[in-house]
Amino acid sequence: MTGLLLSRFTFRHWRSAPKNTLLLVLTLALGVAVYISIRLANKAAVAGFANFTELLSTQSDWIVQSPSGTLSDTVLKELHQAMEKRSVTMIPVVEMTAARPRLKDQAVALASRESFTLFGLDLVALQNLRSSRGFTGDEERAVAMRWSRSISDPKAVFISSALAATQGLHEGSSLPLVIQDKVESLTVSGIIPDREDQPRMPPSLLLMDLPALQDLAGKAGKLDRIELVIEKGPQSNKERVAVREALEQASANRWQISSPNDRRDAAAMMTRAFRWNLGILSLLALLVGLYLVFQALDGAVVRRREEIGVLRSLGVEAGMIQRAWLVEALMLGVAGGVIGTLLGWVGAQGAVRLVAGTVKTLYHATEANSAPLEWSDILCGMGIGIGASLVAGWLPAKVASLTPPAQMLIRHATQPLNMGFWSMPWVGPVLLLAATALAFVPPLRLDGGGRFALAGYAAALFAVLGGGLMAGMGLRVLALMMRPFTAAHATLNLAASHLRRASGRHRLAAAGLLCAVSMTAGMAILVGSFDKTMRGWIARTFQADIYLTSDGAQGASFENRISAATVKEIAGRPDIAEANGVQFAIIQMPEGSTMLAAGDMAFMGRHVDMAWVARPLNDTVFDLKRSEHSCLISESFSERFRKQRGDVIQVPTPDGMKALTIAGIFADYGNEKGSITVDRFYFGRWFKEDAVSRLMLFVKPGVSADAVRADLLAAYPGMSAFTNSHLKGEVLRIFRQTFAITDALEFIGVLVAVMGLGMTLASVLLDRRNELTTLRRLGMTRESMAWAAAWEGLLLAIGGAGCGLVVSIGLGWLLVFVINKQTFGWTLEFYLPIAQMALLTALVLVAAGSVSYAVGKWGAELPVDREE
Repeated sequence: MTGLLLSRFTFRHWRSAPKNTLLLVLTLALGVAVYISIRLANKAAVAGFANFTELLSTQSDWIVQSPSGTLSDTVLKELHQAMEKRSVTMIPVVEMTAARPRLKDQAVALASRESFTLFGLDLVALQNLRSSRGFTGDEERAVAMRWSRSISDPKAVFISSALAATQGLHEGSSLPLVIQDKVESLTVSGIIPDREDQPRMPPSLLLMDLPALQDLAGKAGKLDRIELVIEKGPQSNKERVAVREALEQASANRWQISSPNDRRDAAAMMTRAFRWNLGILSLLALLVGLYLVFQALDGAVVRRREEIGVLRSLGVEAGMIQRAWLVEALMLGVAGGVIGTLLGWVGAQGAVRLVAGTVKTLYHATEANSAPLEWSDILCGMGIGIGASLVAGWLPAKVASLTPPAQMLIRHATQPLNMGFWSMPWVGPVLLLAATALAFVPPLRLDGGGRFALAGYAAALFAVLGGGLMAGMGLRVLALMMRPFTAAHATLNLAASHLRRASGRHRLAAAGLLCAVSMTAGMAILVGSFDKTMRGWIARTFQADIYLTSDGAQGASFENRISAATVKEIAGRPDIAEANGVQFAIIQMPEGSTMLAAGDMAFMGRHVDMAWVARPLNDTVFDLKRSEHSCLISESFSERFRKQRGDVIQVPTPDGMKALTIAGIFADYGNEKGSITVDRFYFGRWFKEDAVSRLMLFVKPGVSADAVRADLLAAYPGMSAFTNSHLKGEVLRIFRQTFAITDALEFIGVLVAVMGLGMTLASVLLDRRNELTTLRRLGMTRESMAWAAAWEGLLLAIGGAGCGLVVSIGLGWLLVFVINKQTFGWTLEFYLPIAQMALLTALVLVAAGSVSYAVGKWGAELPVDREE
């Protein structure tokens, strides 16, 4: 029976109106595609961060590294003694980042050029390990011979076959790179072949002999980590546990032990908040699309209600009608899920570059140029499509099955959409009150110090739902308020009369518009608040005339430094009045990793107008002689680790744990992991490090900063130099790039909502066929009827968009002061982008009026006995 119903009742309508069916499927597919594209891009960005050493040494079992800074290579001797009776191979690693040097006359820009990760490894020991595991093919032996020969060449480098193919490199080719603050010309000594049973070596990975890279990177006698590979065998799991225990016994808190999975998880954790925010935002298009699918299926009920009445009169049970309707929704969901998943995969290829670019700039290096589609993603897309379609189709199916046949057979009788519980007048205010209460619930605390604003996101959802219900009920109020203006205009009065008795379909269309407008304007408030705060922070913080960095530093995780000799040389120039070097080190606190920063605190006290959250009670932290046990922390550190001014924190350093008292808390918008700031004098003593990551310069009075910058770029081709205004522009460019993907998501949400308005009016006009015929017979022209529909849609859009703007202010407050604060730990200045919100409203109203006029013109031509 169900098959017969589908054939005669569903497919017949699909065949007669294929464009409508295709539009509905594509609408659902669009919502699925947005979510899947962001999901794939996020996955690719995380997967791009890999323990590259695994590509050569297969699978490391344990990784030994310092909780702060680097390891001394004397640790190797201790580990050999501790592992003397174990079947373990140790692989010392030095890791370095580098970038292509600037071309002549190429603009200096942050995070804009091709970058690489160099690994320094004991190539002979590594080849012995590979040979012991059966990697003895002809290509492997050829590479081994080249590795052995490369030991005598301090600038020999091995590259991937992918890099060789894309850039036309071969053995003997020169590969110039910026390493630290100098341009080094490396020589391609060999090309590492890809193996079918091993991960493909990314083009950004370069290999060098360990001592050679230690020398180039200024890390003589230092190691970034030591990887341990346990010999495979029946007892390997037991041996793995024993090795871990031996490492812990020998550690004495001097190193940390982790697995490759821990490292990947740490990288994923760093970007978790960013990825979750994108994922939740991507559901906007799906949520608005759900409104649209609901409206389309409800319109189908209106068009087919006489058929439904006939079927019910012939004895077809209500449950059978409902099941047939849900099967139709299911098939739409399957089609939308399949097409949406494919569209999402296509869109992800572009989105992955935006996401990966932001991750690389703000978090860590990632090798992500494409987003593969896996079965789990296909199932996810199908699940979302089917789930959304069934949810949207449930109420229309219920309406179709429960309406009495006698009512459905009355020609052109109006069939109201009964929304049940959601039509109760108290539901909207209760949801808004619940949203207010949820806004004050603290975030969930995650491993590694992360936070997730679950209650904040729930508050946003409740605010949108509650506001949508209130907007629907407000349509009648709007129509009554318009009565003095509509009385003299027949078409306007006719349009307002329909809103004075607004149907469930009208209320649903208003809710869909409110959802799109409030979320779009709310995001505009967040971005505008961020922009205003960033501009103020940059103006206060960036006071120096010139900023210098290594030109190899093309991302947040890049560790290229400026040597102490270069710093001394530049600071001693006759046109430089004052200089301050800044150093950074990633340290591992018990609650998670964070950043230890260092600079001349007296310099900061004189020149930096810091945005204080908790100002120091005295100037001890800015006095070198008294600041050894004092520090400043960023607001995000305070939020993440729940520390306040006056608390004492234990900071790991190569010189042992240091107890530091928090003297003050400042706002910082460049690092969500948080940071601790100490004087560079003590940092240098603890870390035995005199190179700096950044160098700030003040030029002497009367000297042109632009002229000094040009001289520095010419004299030091391995460095980037930015004047104050240039750096501010670069920071804002990166900020805008970070939010670029949200613009597309917001546009899609508004587009789908306006399409939903058109479908609603089409359903309403179909419901009024008898009324339209009467109006034509009374002499009303089709043009006037079209304008009446246009005014109806425009008034409906005014109600939905107007309420959406009101809700957006609350939503913006929630995003700025709750979700952003709980997720990133940043306090932003609240800003209303009036011009942008006005433009959004104007675009929505123009689009709504145009769509409504087109639908009205179609309805004016609709014969009284027309079925579709």
